[in-house]
This record gives sequence, C-alpha cells and structure tokens, in this order.
Amino acid sequence: MASNFVNGSVKIADEILDQIANAAASDVYGVISEDQGRNLLNKNPKSRVTKNGEKLHFRLTVNLENNVKVVKTVKDIQSNVKNVVENMTGLSVDKVDVNVENLEII
Repeated sequence: MASNFVNGSVKIADEILDQIANAAASDVYGVISEDQGRNLLNKNPKSRVTKNGEKLHFRLTVNLENNVKVVKTVKDIQSNVKNVVENMTGLSVDKVDVNVENLEII
C-alpha cells in the first residue's frame, strides 16, 4: 500500500501490514498464539489485507481460548488492529473482519 505525504511517498508491503495486524490481534487477551510460550503449530492469527479505495480492509482468522467472551474478544481484536495499524502506518483502516476458527481447551 502506498501513501503520499508532504515530503514524499511511503510504500508498505501487504505482508508487513498483515504482520502488524497479526501482532495486534495476538496482543488481545484470549487470542492464542505461539508467542505466549505455547507450541501450537499454525495457531497464530492469520491476516489478509485488501485496499478499499484509500482505506484498508483486514480479514483475520484467530483461535481463542475457551474461557473468553467471544463477542467482547472479537471487538477488542477489531479495535486493537485498527488502532495499531493506523498509528504505525498512518493509513486508514475501514474494516476488520474476524473469523473465529476454533476455541481451544487449554
């Protein structure tokens, strides 16, 4: 994704935006990730970003712990991803869709 600023332009690869979104989702309580000291192959959040006009649209797939309130956790993920991506990149986030793939019993 590219943005023009007063002093020039910045191009950020989609893969970097996906990494930022994945990290932001992992920071939310109840989201399972290998970064939490668990050896869970392919359980990290997965993201796919597309551009909608000048705004970004993220589609995330996450695994949650079974003891969380799913709706609250999903709203927290959406909010955190939007805030982190916008603060780190200066790009606007239009939507963050979250697919809960699994509730893990830990």
